[in-house]
Amino acid sequence: MGEVIPLLPRRRVEAEMLLRVYRVLCPQVGPDRALAVVAAAVEGAAEAAGREFARQAPEGPSLEHFATVRDRWREGDALDVRDVRIEDGALSFTVTRCRYADLYRSMGLSVPLARALSCGRDAAFARGYHAGLALDRQGTIVEGAAACRFRFVWEG
Repeated sequence: MGEVIPLLPRRRVEAEMLLRVYRVLCPQVGPDRALAVVAAAVEGAAEAAGREFARQAPEGPSLEHFATVRDRWREGDALDVRDVRIEDGALSFTVTRCRYADLYRSMGLSVPLARALSCGRDAAFARGYHAGLALDRQGTIVEGAAACRFRFVWEG
């Protein structure tokens, strides 16, 4: 198995390439369709990553195991996470600082493109991890909210 690249630098490289793809697609299919293509590619990769993470669960997928993914997401001080709770079949936490959002802002990405490259991964990752796991989140830092309030609900 190869070296594990920290997520923040990995997301920069991915964003640089996907931005190029987006810019090539825009004149050919229009910005809305170009964004949809990029979002679909990102979501597909996130679902695959969720399936791979589920395979690593020692006793099979569970909400408790899923909660450990926060460690990967926070690598390199990428996120400030507060108020982590697992109760009533749900994992909830609040992200108060997001360096992924900072990265995309520094690259000059539009909010819809930044949302597709970052925030759009979360529900897809959960879906890939387990068909009964769903994300309930209203607003994100990328979209201008003060915080991202995650609530992953285990329905399976």
